[in-house]
Amino acid sequence: MKEKLNKILEKFKTLFNWRRFWIWSLVSIVILGIFFVSIIAYGYSYKDKVFPQLRIGDVPVGGMEKQELKTFLENMTDKLVNEGFKFEYPINGTHDSLIIYPIVVLEESTIEIAYIDVEKEVERLLSFGKGGGFWMKSWSVVQARIYPQEMQLENVIIDEASLLSRISDTIDDYQTLPRDANIKVASISPLKYEIVSSTPGVVYDYEGLMNEVRMLWSELKIVDLKINKYDVTPSVLIEDVKTIEDRLPSIFDDGGLQLTYTDPHTRLEYGWWISVDDIRGWLEIQKYIDENDQTSFVFGLDEEMVLEYLDLDVSPKVDVEARNAKFEMNQENGKVLEFQGSRPGISLNKNQVYQDLNNAILERTWHDEATTKSVQLTVEKVEPLVKTGDVNDLGITEVLGVGVSDYSRSPSNRISNIKNAVNKLNGLLIKSGEIFSTIDHTKPYTLEGGYLPELVIKGDEVKPEIGGGLCQIGTTLFRMAMNSAMEIVERRNHSLVVFHYNDPVNGKPGTDATIYDPAPDFKFRNDTENYILVQAYMDTSSEELYFTIWGTNDGRKGSYTHPVVERWIPHGEEKIIETTKLEPGEKECQSAFVGADSSFTYTREFEDKENEETVFESHYRPLPKICLLGIEEKVGCEDGDESCIVESAVVSSSTQETVD
Repeated sequence: MKEKLNKILEKFKTLFNWRRFWIWSLVSIVILGIFFVSIIAYGYSYKDKVFPQLRIGDVPVGGMEKQELKTFLENMTDKLVNEGFKFEYPINGTHDSLIIYPIVVLEESTIEIAYIDVEKEVERLLSFGKGGGFWMKSWSVVQARIYPQEMQLENVIIDEASLLSRISDTIDDYQTLPRDANIKVASISPLKYEIVSSTPGVVYDYEGLMNEVRMLWSELKIVDLKINKYDVTPSVLIEDVKTIEDRLPSIFDDGGLQLTYTDPHTRLEYGWWISVDDIRGWLEIQKYIDENDQTSFVFGLDEEMVLEYLDLDVSPKVDVEARNAKFEMNQENGKVLEFQGSRPGISLNKNQVYQDLNNAILERTWHDEATTKSVQLTVEKVEPLVKTGDVNDLGITEVLGVGVSDYSRSPSNRISNIKNAVNKLNGLLIKSGEIFSTIDHTKPYTLEGGYLPELVIKGDEVKPEIGGGLCQIGTTLFRMAMNSAMEIVERRNHSLVVFHYNDPVNGKPGTDATIYDPAPDFKFRNDTENYILVQAYMDTSSEELYFTIWGTNDGRKGSYTHPVVERWIPHGEEKIIETTKLEPGEKECQSAFVGADSSFTYTREFEDKENEETVFESHYRPLPKICLLGIEEKVGCEDGDESCIVESAVVSSSTQETVD
């Protein structure tokens, strides 16, 4: 038995060659090593590139490097902007079309109502799928090669309110709004009235339209959509009015309503009398849903009419703008020229006052004797940004930096708007650590706020809109902040090249900053340890605007290079848009704009820490000359006759921004 076992062992040793085992093991390790190294190398090759096989909608972007991707997205955005948003809508048995260009061109200014934030999108696409450790990043690249992925852009910015406004300005005249049944009171004593019947409506369907617009742009597709009509049933019918008809006398039996207000500063009392005749004119039937979700009908007041009354008759006597403390110094001798104590502002809460008045009428529907005879105005306190106690020991000792811009050849309204903003900013104090917002300190952009209108091409008409000139403020503040070595928090260039904002030294675009309420804004942080003071000055002889920062110099220095234009982008051919809202043959045009890509470097030097450099890159879109041409209105159109379609257009400029 032992001898037989030895033979088996000998045979096994013969068959099993240890040398061969180690050779094969080594070969396997080498092969695996090559495999892993290849994956890592392949993944590393995409370190600064977009994942392979990645698509935006139907458009491939895989393998693009940063600059290539940036240029591609900018060109695609320019194409989408120049194509505009096209909407087709039914009208009188046929269809018309409307083109809205997402760049609103004011006189010497622009407003962007839709754009793609290319900078953010580039960073997002380049970082997509590259989380985790080095091996996971590399393996993700390999998976992307095997399994192609489709994405959508996330940084599509659309001012939906402005876009819908431009659509409705053109096509709302062709819809019929539903009319609720109501009661029309001819006289109160004696009480005479009639019940007005309801009528159904046919309105355009805007629901979901903005989502469709955003979806198409997020896939880099041209917007070409249909807007449908649908029937709308009134919410109040004649039968509903009759359920409370017998309560009508009680609405007037208790007379009018008194509005009262006490000025918190002067303690003077004010009053406004709302007569029964006013109530008669504002009266309407409203649907009321109680806490148990039970529906009934009541007498109430027309909200639009009441708000108009409050806006015209009450607000002017109540509203008081907050007043900031000011501390202004002479630039030559450093002495204080002006001191202004702070004061809280007052703003009428019109919506709450309407609710209180409406509730008083609701009470009369339910009760024979009204419980509310007087309504106290609701106001909101607006705190000043800088209070009087903040102006002591501020360390306002020397000039930190100055910004300059040219406003020559500006229309009178534009100059007036600039002057108004200058008055608001001059003497402004900014405390240590505070972020300065241009919009916060220059709004409201209304006639009451001191601003005048300029003409705007809107739809197929030329209309006045408030604004124009405020980007002169943003641009000058931007240059002032950089020359003062302040931390730039938010800045966006204009969408078009406007000569007012070209660099004052070399005359090239790049050192501008646009603002448009509520965004974009120009913001900087006072990152010194003391207050800083802003002084504003308009030199009427040279037509130049100066902004100066005073404060305590901590050794910092700020500067920026003159902008360099990497490429000029030619504008396209002139576009003619026919409209029946101008006289036949009459022509209204906005100028063409050449596009550009430019950049410059902003440097902050410090004594106690490393210097900082920031490169600001700006893309200015090309825009062809666009003209509205008056034509004769076509009549007798048959259903489906395409020759009856008249295009309307909204010529505009861009982002929530004013490039004025």
